[in-house]
Amino acid sequence: MASSLGNYNRPRMLTLLFTMLLLAVDPGDAQQVPSPSDLVIEGTITAADRLAWLERRFTVPAGTGRIEVDTSFTHGDQGTALEFGIYDPLRFRGASRFSKKSFFISRTSASPSYHPGDLPAGEWRLLIGVPTIRDGIESEYRIVVRLTKDGPMPSPLSVPPASAASGSKWYQGDLHTHTVHSDGFGCANGTGGSGPCAVHQVIDAAARLGLDFVAVTDHNTTSHHNDLAGLQLQRDHLLLLRGQEVTTFYGHANVYGTSEIIDFRIGHPGVTAREVFSQVRRHGGLLSINHPARETGEKCTGCGWTAPDTPWDELEMMEVVNGVTVNGPTAGEPFWHARLNEGRRITGVGGSDDHGASTRAGSAVGIPTTVIFSRALTETGLLEGIRAGRVYIKVRGPQGPDVRFTVPELMASMGDSVKLQAGSKPVAFRVTAIGAAGQYVDVICNGKVIEKAVSGPLVSNDVTLDLSVDVRSGDWVRINVRDAAGVTVITNPIYFR
Repeated sequence: MASSLGNYNRPRMLTLLFTMLLLAVDPGDAQQVPSPSDLVIEGTITAADRLAWLERRFTVPAGTGRIEVDTSFTHGDQGTALEFGIYDPLRFRGASRFSKKSFFISRTSASPSYHPGDLPAGEWRLLIGVPTIRDGIESEYRIVVRLTKDGPMPSPLSVPPASAASGSKWYQGDLHTHTVHSDGFGCANGTGGSGPCAVHQVIDAAARLGLDFVAVTDHNTTSHHNDLAGLQLQRDHLLLLRGQEVTTFYGHANVYGTSEIIDFRIGHPGVTAREVFSQVRRHGGLLSINHPARETGEKCTGCGWTAPDTPWDELEMMEVVNGVTVNGPTAGEPFWHARLNEGRRITGVGGSDDHGASTRAGSAVGIPTTVIFSRALTETGLLEGIRAGRVYIKVRGPQGPDVRFTVPELMASMGDSVKLQAGSKPVAFRVTAIGAAGQYVDVICNGKVIEKAVSGPLVSNDVTLDLSVDVRSGDWVRINVRDAAGVTVITNPIYFR
């Protein structure tokens, strides 16, 4: 290890190695709640059951948060057809005819064809319809019902294995968009005007750009999550992230990774910023303060973050670039730097805040684009990547330059914390820039550009630079890339503690 850093912390090195291995493992959902024993319902269908509706009963205990049903039967290639539905103790919860072999219902979301809502304890009824079966055929059916305890639920959205198998890599997308489920009203309506944005219009815009993921973050609702679940079935290379914009009178914050509604009434008795953060944590979500330095007032209530009792030490993520606002008094970068200089470790991200699915002037899906290193194209993997700080922002969209920022000798990258002894030490950084010919690299330490750390423009589209910066414990270092028109890339820091 680098002698210039003195007694480098070996346990920290093991942690870094473990993190690198973790990012390379198979794309399972490490946060999923362990399942209890499955309920198995089996039986035989004959011609005597033709045109009948059969019911099979099972018991749901109190505290159940999700019901998953998988079905199978024999002789489908010989004319047998079965369709399925389900009732809770009080009401019908949906049916999917022949469209699904499996489905789920939870309190906040459900497969298309089914209704989300509370899962009352008691006797539920699985409905089996028998539209066709030939004489002399005996078809065996097997239905597996899995009951998961209440608590943080895994995403109902998934990417088919062929896409998720791409494994550990950098994925790029948009973390902040809106639809008709809140105030997305800038979409083309087919008559030359604009109107409400259907969820699919945002998804289509993201797909046209070739993004890997897009989050729909409508204000104070998760009603759009069911639309996402249906649309995900049409997209095998675009992950649809669950989001909601918790919109308070004292600031806005996107929350990812849960379909539970987060209380947005900061200032109401018992509702504080600290309680909002706690709710997100209990539900397994990740919170990001949006456009924190924006003006707040009559035109945009609570757009800037002013919430009292904000638990800054618990904040893991912040929107540094909102739409096309990169510089100026309402830009997020100076606000972010100030929090980092207080000793916080907060991952900076970007979001378009699009309200028009690329049809409204000044707002477009994918501008900016957030690039995340993830072990797989899954909700869990992307949120892990954000928490780890493996993130940079392409300010002008997905075609912008790509960068890597590391301390190779210590196997440290964006988001990592390196332990230093007291005093100033020279640290050898490496910058790799792709697609940035003619642009400049600014090295930023504690919010200030280090003059002449890199001299001159990049000479080609694929450049690796080695540079040395003196750092002390408590410092953080990151880079921006810029051209004559302004910043094109913003990276997250490497921290020195």
